[in-house]
Amino acid sequence: MQLVELQEGWPTFERAGVAVFAVSYDDVATLRAFADKYGITYPLLSDEGSAAIRSLGLLNQHLEQQHAFYGVGTRDEHRGVPYPGTFVVDELGLIRDKHFEQSFRVRPTRSIMLEWALGRADEVLEQTSSAVGGSILVRTWADKQTYRRYQQLRLHISLLLPSGVHVYGAPAPFGYEPVSVILEPLEGLEVGELVLPEPRGFSVTGLDDELVVHEGNVEGVLPFMLSQNLGETTLKVSVSYQACTDAVCFPPSNIKQEVILSGLDLIRD
Repeated sequence: MQLVELQEGWPTFERAGVAVFAVSYDDVATLRAFADKYGITYPLLSDEGSAAIRSLGLLNQHLEQQHAFYGVGTRDEHRGVPYPGTFVVDELGLIRDKHFEQSFRVRPTRSIMLEWALGRADEVLEQTSSAVGGSILVRTWADKQTYRRYQQLRLHISLLLPSGVHVYGAPAPFGYEPVSVILEPLEGLEVGELVLPEPRGFSVTGLDDELVVHEGNVEGVLPFMLSQNLGETTLKVSVSYQACTDAVCFPPSNIKQEVILSGLDLIRD
């Protein structure tokens, strides 16, 4: 799944100057057949026998338990598989970052991997839902318009605030509404913690409350994953916040938006 998606995003990686290499415990013939079938043009490196995988401490020690959890039998050809992960290596060959998962099923999208490599987003995201709440433009979109089971995805959130306007961050005292994002429950939907920029401290003359606020263009991400293929799926999103100026606070706002995703089957080669 991940190797095919990386191939789909290969032009973006190439434009950004990022080289992609995939290491597998499969033999050369198996990798060549896979590359031919799916049009893989970046290097697939064979670590037959898992020598490099073992030396790096990446051999999946929990494979049988994971297979049992997912109702999958463990065959001899499965042994030697590593924990899935990504190394980010610079021009000098030094590892600058690494991201690994315990479960063999969990995989990031190419957008996430590109951000790991560049430290910033570099893809144009196609589908955006926008709405105006008061004077604030609220936008939401996903990393991509498709999903596969257990694929790591992110809902992106942007609040564009006019000059002189702020919204409250978390934690907020009782009576204040901090920025929050909620995804309506779906079967198989797993949602992580909302990540927002660091807010700044803010005080109001005559009040003892300790406040933090966001200003300008506030961009955050909400990680999520679907463990089932629900076909075409609508994510129903609620974005809540309370906007204020230095002189006045407006009533809390709740903006509801929808992001549509199409489910794809897993690639099981």
